[in-house]
Amino acid sequence: MKRIACLILALMMLLPFLASAEEELTARAVFELIQNGDFSSVYALFDQNMRKAMTEDDLRKTFSELETAIGQVTDLGEEQTASVPLYRITVLPVKYEKADINLQITWQENRIAGLFYSIQKKAEPIQEELPECIAEESIQVGELNLKGLLTLPSESSDPLPAVVLVHGSGPNDRDETVGNTKLFRDLAHSLALKGIASARYDKRTYAGIQISEEEEKSFTVKEETIDDAVAAARLLRADPRIDPERIYLIGHSMGAMLAPRIAQENPGLFAGVILLSGTPKNLADIVLSQNQALVDAMSPLEKIAGNIQMAGLRQSWQNVLNGTAEEAKGKMLFGQPAYYFWEMAQHDTASILKALDVPALILNGGSDFQVIDADGIDAWRAIDLPESVQLSYYPALNHLLMNPEVPETIRGTVQEYEIPCHAAKEVIDEIIAFILK
Repeated sequence: MKRIACLILALMMLLPFLASAEEELTARAVFELIQNGDFSSVYALFDQNMRKAMTEDDLRKTFSELETAIGQVTDLGEEQTASVPLYRITVLPVKYEKADINLQITWQENRIAGLFYSIQKKAEPIQEELPECIAEESIQVGELNLKGLLTLPSESSDPLPAVVLVHGSGPNDRDETVGNTKLFRDLAHSLALKGIASARYDKRTYAGIQISEEEEKSFTVKEETIDDAVAAARLLRADPRIDPERIYLIGHSMGAMLAPRIAQENPGLFAGVILLSGTPKNLADIVLSQNQALVDAMSPLEKIAGNIQMAGLRQSWQNVLNGTAEEAKGKMLFGQPAYYFWEMAQHDTASILKALDVPALILNGGSDFQVIDADGIDAWRAIDLPESVQLSYYPALNHLLMNPEVPETIRGTVQEYEIPCHAAKEVIDEIIAFILK
């Protein structure tokens, strides 16, 4: 089965080939100058556009912040190069104490026309021991027996409130591991410390469940997410240690988009829903929004081709949206079966939330580059939400509702997820208060 793609569908320029660098001016030579503190010599190689984009002080600060975040350089790898029209690209792998990076330099007539790095690998996530007052038990969720964990206080006399944790898009493990973060583990442990149990489990697409090509054409979030969230809630209801009337649903990212629908379609199963980094917009529009942001950040030359591609994607989505279910099952969109997006678009999150008969808590971060303010907090505020819905906004937090200490050069990119970090305490406190009120 093709795994459903994550929300970020980056538009990438494919390099025709990579080979050992043989050019006189190389990324290795530039990096050695940087290591020697000779930033003026590097800056002298910048072309006019690079000088407008970055000063010599900016360059010095960039690599100083990188060293502060991931330690000293330990080794340099084999440089590679690629040629594309008008440009030559050199890539140098660099090992630091806490991470590996790729330093990429784009050359035009031996002048630096582009310079950036990407973090490739981070040290192993912090392995934290389970607090003594918390217990975790293995569980199996749904008809596919997905592996998971029930987390709860070690000792309790009264039936406990509980939550089901619903993942974001793409294959996710039970902890919702993203880079070196584990949002669901953070939530499970923090909630248990306050007397709230939780069920979390590996998503079907993470477990590698196989379906036929024909089944894939009609594959939807019901099979991917909804059925298992409902099964997890019923598993909790059957546990005598859990209060069946106090089971809540916490959805993150796409899980937040689906949470109101899950509660609506299963009346009486949940006491409330909590939406983390969600949006009332449909998934296809969010994918288009994310891709447009990537195009907007491209160079002028790349942007021309990117906008042409975006126009085609938007038209393809409109064609799918305006068609029938059967027509959608015969098409592809964003590299995935189009019916997946068509089916989601038939369920309006805002309308469902307004009609929901249980309370809801919505939490969004202002440093979320996956669900930007226009798609998140601003879109929620534009809706006439009922009093049963609480809306909170944390300007400093990212899509994972964390605030990692990262260099400005990687803030607002997926690379910041490589920095070990935990869910913000203020978010956890608000979730606990909502459940225990």
